[in-house]
Amino acid sequence: MLYNAKYKAHSCVTAINRFFRGGTMELRHLQYFKRVAEVEHLTKAANDLFISQSHLSHVITELENELGVKLFDRIGRGIQINPCGREFYNDVVKLFYEFDDAKKKAHEIFKRQSTQLTIVTNVSTYIPGLLKRNKQDSPSLNIQQYSARRRKIVRMLLDGDADFSVCCPLLTEAPELESVLLHMERGVIVYPTDHWLKDRKSVAFAELKDENFISVGVGYGTRDMQDVYFRQAGISVNSSVETTDTSSIYNFVKDGLGIAIAPKTMTKLNTDFHDQFVEIDEAPLATIGLTWRKDHYLSEAGKAFIETTKNFFDELSIYM
Repeated sequence: MLYNAKYKAHSCVTAINRFFRGGTMELRHLQYFKRVAEVEHLTKAANDLFISQSHLSHVITELENELGVKLFDRIGRGIQINPCGREFYNDVVKLFYEFDDAKKKAHEIFKRQSTQLTIVTNVSTYIPGLLKRNKQDSPSLNIQQYSARRRKIVRMLLDGDADFSVCCPLLTEAPELESVLLHMERGVIVYPTDHWLKDRKSVAFAELKDENFISVGVGYGTRDMQDVYFRQAGISVNSSVETTDTSSIYNFVKDGLGIAIAPKTMTKLNTDFHDQFVEIDEAPLATIGLTWRKDHYLSEAGKAFIETTKNFFDELSIYM
């Protein structure tokens, strides 16, 4: 039995090596296999890839025939990746990472004078100032910026759809990602003009149980931390507005729609609220982090972005 297992493992590796030396399958077929291996479900994978299940099943069968080994075990009407499939999947993932990096290196040589980075965040409050600072330091830098929930940010980084993320709290979920702590942010309560909080220097969460809150959506900004503190205080949040744009909470509060938890540093820099906020007795702290993929090719523009971003957040600390 042990001999057979070793022989099968050896045969699997031999077949995979032979395939990568002279296989004829197209790159998109490997992408199809990769998705099937990740979800272990033909119908879901076909939907994700926008192709028919029958075509996907045909591609997987052709791939197995070319390799000379089975990649999935058929269990009833379902499938499960087997050891050969797992080994092949690991090699395919490496192949796509290397191919992606090779493309970026080639593009960087071609576009030396016009560099581009894609940034995704769940704390858009900081982004205008951060991007302004990066443009000052690197005038030729072109930046595409997106906002997304935390889980989507992780997926975008892993899939190569984003170069960097600025996220709260610090991303630690995926071992393939590298994260550095940029900033420890303290939350404060911002309130509209003539609110009863104007006579207070600080407030406890329990005192806010009857207030209407402007909240950010789950997965954005300090929402998760906010929910924890409210649960500890034994109260539920009355949300009058829920937004995915963390920078817009100031406008909603200014228009009298409610109060909100906001980052202290950005509040002190806001012309409307720099003296219209109160400290929170429970002193909530949030981590802001910069994240990128560990095996990602780091261009000169990327290295400059990391340095400038660190400097930008270091300078914010004076407002704490």
